[in-house]
Amino acid sequence: MKKTLLLFAIFLMSCGAFAQSLYDLNTIQDIRVFFPNTSWDSMMDTAIAGSEGYIVADSVFVNSVKFIGCGVKYKGNSSYSATRAKNPLHIKLDYTSNQDYQGYQDLKLANGFSDPSFIREPSSYLVLRQYMSAPLSNFAKVYINNAYYGIMTNDEDISNRFLEQNYFSSCHTLIKCNPLNAGPGSGTGSSLAYAGVDSTSTNYTSMYEVKSDYGWTDLIHFCDTLNNSSASINSVLDVDRALWMLAFNDVLVNLDSYSGSFRQNYYLYRDHANQWIPTVWDVNMSYGSFTMSGTGQGLNLSSMQTLTPLLHATESAWPLIYKLLANAQYKKMYIAHMRTINQENFLGAQYKPAIVAMRALIDNAVSTDPNFLYSYTQFQSNLTTTITGGGGQGGGGTCGVYELMDTRAAWLNTCTEFSQVPPTIASVTPSSSTPAFGSNAAITAQVTNATSVYLGSRSKVSDRFVRIAMLDDGNHNDGAAGDLVFGVNMPVNSMNIQYYVYAENGNAGIFSPVRAEHEFYQLNPTITQATTADLVINEVLAANTSGIVNESGKNKDWLELYNKTNNTLGLNAIFLSDSLSNIGKWRFPADAFIGPNEHLLVWADDKNVTLLDHHTNFDLNNAFDMVLLSDSLVIGDSLSFLNQPANQGLARCPDGTGDFQPTTTLTPKAVNICELNLLDEEVPFSISLSPNPTTGMVNLAFQGDLIPQSIQLVNMLGQVVLEGNGSSRQLDLTDLASGLYVARVSLVGRRPLFVKIVRQ
Repeated sequence: MKKTLLLFAIFLMSCGAFAQSLYDLNTIQDIRVFFPNTSWDSMMDTAIAGSEGYIVADSVFVNSVKFIGCGVKYKGNSSYSATRAKNPLHIKLDYTSNQDYQGYQDLKLANGFSDPSFIREPSSYLVLRQYMSAPLSNFAKVYINNAYYGIMTNDEDISNRFLEQNYFSSCHTLIKCNPLNAGPGSGTGSSLAYAGVDSTSTNYTSMYEVKSDYGWTDLIHFCDTLNNSSASINSVLDVDRALWMLAFNDVLVNLDSYSGSFRQNYYLYRDHANQWIPTVWDVNMSYGSFTMSGTGQGLNLSSMQTLTPLLHATESAWPLIYKLLANAQYKKMYIAHMRTINQENFLGAQYKPAIVAMRALIDNAVSTDPNFLYSYTQFQSNLTTTITGGGGQGGGGTCGVYELMDTRAAWLNTCTEFSQVPPTIASVTPSSSTPAFGSNAAITAQVTNATSVYLGSRSKVSDRFVRIAMLDDGNHNDGAAGDLVFGVNMPVNSMNIQYYVYAENGNAGIFSPVRAEHEFYQLNPTITQATTADLVINEVLAANTSGIVNESGKNKDWLELYNKTNNTLGLNAIFLSDSLSNIGKWRFPADAFIGPNEHLLVWADDKNVTLLDHHTNFDLNNAFDMVLLSDSLVIGDSLSFLNQPANQGLARCPDGTGDFQPTTTLTPKAVNICELNLLDEEVPFSISLSPNPTTGMVNLAFQGDLIPQSIQLVNMLGQVVLEGNGSSRQLDLTDLASGLYVARVSLVGRRPLFVKIVRQ
């Protein structure tokens, strides 16, 4: 119902649409929390020691925007201590009411624990977002009761918003993979070991947290498949993103992760295709700040600089690594990803300008921070020097970021695994970058030193990539057999085909583009665009309370379009609206299309996105509203309705061609099932109006066994402007303004009928 390839350039442009927003890396956010009394610190210490409940703040200001009734609590494991002056914060803006800042409802603020440089988290996420979906991160100055609490990192929450923006739904199983008490006694950690079918076993309940409404059975099935049927792991896991995560952890020596002793700090989401997707979380101890790899004592600087690329590859206690790298092809892909991360960020020190910019941005905020966990001098020197003491782990201290990575990058580039020579992909060429929809496109790649070449492709961004072999046999538009040009024919069955090439030999593999599957090549097919004459509004539900749910798992308004033609048509010239004053309110995206005689579901839920389905920028009012289909200038089809009961929609009967009838048998994406009572089936009936459009008088004629009780004429504001009794056979619109009206005719023994009238 209503309601750049260079990392520094990426830093400067970070967040794109989020420029000057909550996660803009070029600005420090200003967050101010006001509690009703001065004992807030002890109250939150008590809360985290018990149920971890929120303390309600009087108000929270985010960049001067005021919020009332927010929940605030301390968070963290090692990073929290009751004796620490600055602890991590979780601020829940929607704790007592539905409110958000730029669509974000949760603020996760970290205190820089074990990071004297204070850039590990934003810098690491900046590197990672080049290769897989990962949280946004920047800095915030936090004030509590007008006192400067300190500079903190501001990290995007793994929320429904994050899931929908990156994985196209949010209503499926989400697992936070963190032992409840990470530490020397945390056992196997969140290792994904299979521990039987008992979901109440502490091997599951103490190692994972189900963040969705359900999920233990799903998680156990995944662990079973990974450990006991790993040959089919690709059917249930986004293997490429898992390989990117593991490659990132190893290159950046990010051991407070799955790759370290506690096997933690990641999420798993089971998406609409039943595929588990990993998401990295909590990287404040990357760049060697956490030294426990799980292979014995903590690592020293030298052992981290030369940490093997195959950490835990032969250890079954890390089944995600053990099982994936036991597959020869996955192992080559993993090393290819490591090589890419190292070459693009660290071999040429490409990551340093972004760090320098971050440090310049926060320098004053750090120097004036009364609760900074280290000294200002330690902050200044930790890029190049190991720091002991302060808020770190003690022992060997916290190594310098450059001190670690300059040597590690050079060592990785010469290690045995990186020294293997991969194939060379000289070019990837489509037969046409704009092929006709319904045709076949040939993709060729010039590849040397390869034993196998594959094309990975998908028809839309929410699909998984499927790999098929490319051949050099002279039969796949690849030229002559044996000329080192490999080819494949691909059906053009969508408006945005995405693809990449992977090649390997006995020793190594390579991707083109090298950031695949996160980046890819695209075909942009041409297609005949639909006109308003090709389509009709076929079904509408404005009060969905118990029917189908959208990708968020919510019952929302929806409508259905029907393609009357036998052709696949593009929809970019088609608009939908709920307002006569703005008939071009929402436009289908450029890659939208509808198949021949197809039913297309569109959510009218005011989200204005395309996830698995299209979502308009308006929703519907079941008391009185309309749906308009147009080309932004001319209305092709429309429907107006009054008092639509919950879960009773309006559907064309017969499907695609008939008049609208009320129905509770709703069929989104399918042929309408017409509901007619016995009397309706026996006696055809209809109402006709003439002239229509009109400049004044309208005559009503009733066919069939119809007995009108009353007639109401309603304008587009839902106001009744004319009324007549059952004997009325005329309506006088002479004194009414030009526009669209709806006549509601109440009938004896039948459902009301609605008829549109246009006053010229």
